[in-house]
Amino acid sequence: MRICICEDERAEAQALSDRVRAFLQARGYTCELDIFEDAASVLSTENEYSLALLDCRLPDANGLEVAKELGKRKNRPIIIFISAYSEYVYDSFEVGTFRYLLKPVEDAALNKALSGFLEYYEHNVEIDLPTAAGTYRVRVEDIIYIESALKNSIVRVRKLDYLPDTDFEAMRSLAEYTQIIRSPAFFRTHKRFFVNMRYIKTIENNVITLTIGERVEISRRRRADFNDAYNRYLMNAV
Repeated sequence: MRICICEDERAEAQALSDRVRAFLQARGYTCELDIFEDAASVLSTENEYSLALLDCRLPDANGLEVAKELGKRKNRPIIIFISAYSEYVYDSFEVGTFRYLLKPVEDAALNKALSGFLEYYEHNVEIDLPTAAGTYRVRVEDIIYIESALKNSIVRVRKLDYLPDTDFEAMRSLAEYTQIIRSPAFFRTHKRFFVNMRYIKTIENNVITLTIGERVEISRRRRADFNDAYNRYLMNAV
């Protein structure tokens, strides 16, 4: 992933960069991190960012204006404001800010904001479905479940205008997809099934009924872990 920080105090920006990088590396992510000192620099780059951390007061513009412009881009980043001033909090809602952190930013507050970002990122990232008819790209949140099919997988997605079908035989194993998909909404309920808990309608004994009416199994040895994962999902649903 690629992240940018826009902060006119270079030392503060570098310290924040080091903290963000350390947090992500501890969770198995590598990232490219760009630092900008003014609005013109960040808006002139053609780089695409997953996350932008913006100061609200910049030498040449208000950080809210930067966020508004970044929000117009095709792949718009998640915005976290970091400011010494609380008066911009309500205005920041208008540009879809994800979090608003006050300086000096404590580790607990930053880590909580970055954890929330990762949950969103992992749930909305796009993955490839390589099939005999070609490769399709689909957002993780649009996948209902994945079922093992020997060396391949059957990927069931919700009905989408840009896809020709809702069922795809992907030339990747279920084990591969469990490594690729890191969203906390997914759980491997059975050796054959990897389920997006967003689409669970009911749970009875060891059977899940999905919103599309299909039923998938929960293996007995995974039931306790599934209960814990599902409770966490319901508490922190994206």
